[in-house]
Amino acid sequence: MAEFSYEIHVSPGNVGDWESEKRSSTPGTKALVAIAEAYNVSLDWLLLGKDGPFTKPSKEEMMIGEEEEKDVQLQKQQLNYSFETEHQITSLELDHLLSIARELSDTDIHLLSQLAARIKDLSASKH
Repeated sequence: MAEFSYEIHVSPGNVGDWESEKRSSTPGTKALVAIAEAYNVSLDWLLLGKDGPFTKPSKEEMMIGEEEEKDVQLQKQQLNYSFETEHQITSLELDHLLSIARELSDTDIHLLSQLAARIKDLSASKH
């Protein structure tokens, strides 16, 4: 348990709570993402048990058409401008986020989109 908690940057006590039948504690979003990344499994598999844990999209699924690529580039430019002016995020970080997103399944992209919207809502409610 200690090694697992160290790998996902969570206290052993929290992991113990997740494993305990007496407590109804479950991992939060950050912990779930850390688990998925540490063990190279999809969030879809981790949360829902769908498909195999190491399912990769086919080459056809990963290919983006020319028009879609133009849309992605335009959105990237808009995001780049918005983030750089508001949050000082570099284009390298945006490239990294986009490269990760291209390798996700449709379900994982949907989950990530929902997570981003929730974080945005939580951030807005704090201000």
